[in-house]
Amino acid sequence: MEKTVVISPHTLAVVGEELNNGQFYTTIMSFHEEDDQEIDLSAKKVMDIACREFGISLRGLIEGSKMLSRITHKPPIAIDRVSGMYFFPTESPQNRSCSWIAHSHVLELEKTERGTNIIFKNGRELFVPASYHTIINQLYRTAQFRYLLTNKMEDIWNEHEYVSESTWLHPAYTRKRQIRRLNYHSIPTDDNQIKE
Repeated sequence: MEKTVVISPHTLAVVGEELNNGQFYTTIMSFHEEDDQEIDLSAKKVMDIACREFGISLRGLIEGSKMLSRITHKPPIAIDRVSGMYFFPTESPQNRSCSWIAHSHVLELEKTERGTNIIFKNGRELFVPASYHTIINQLYRTAQFRYLLTNKMEDIWNEHEYVSESTWLHPAYTRKRQIRRLNYHSIPTDDNQIKE
C-alpha cells in the first residue's frame, strides 16, 4: 500500500535527506509548521506519488517541461498550474535526495558559506546545500516556464471558441465571455426598440 502524501498549494517545499545508513526520508514543509509531514521515502518517490494524484508521473511532468521550456537540466514542473503548484528542484531530479521548492512561496534568498537560505513569504526558512547562483537560476527558470505555459494555454483558449474543460476561471476565457456578453446586451440604436 502506498503511503499518503499530501502536497497542496500550501506546501512550501519537499525536502529530501539521506541518512547515515543510506536510507532516505522526506519532510513536506507546509505553510503552518504544525502541518509538516515526515515520510520515510525519498523526495523523488514522494514527488512521484504527489504527481500521480494529479494524473501524471513525475517523469512525465519533467519530460513535458523539457519539451516546452527547452530547459534540459533541473527543469521546473507544474503539478497543478491552476492552483499555482509550480516546483523547482535544487539538484538533479534523478537524485533521491533532491529537494523541491514551491516557486509561488519564495520571498527571497540569502547567500551563505555552505549554500542558500530560502525565505518564504510566511517567514519560514529553509537551508539548502546548493549555491546561491543555482537557486536564483532555478527561480528565474521557473518564472520563464510559468510564462511559457500560461501563454500556451491562452493561445489555446484564444484560438478556439469552445474547449473541452470548464474554463470559467481562466482570464483569457473570462475576457472572451465579457466581450460576448457586452455584444449580446448592446444598447439598442433603433428608436422603435426603446420604450419608456
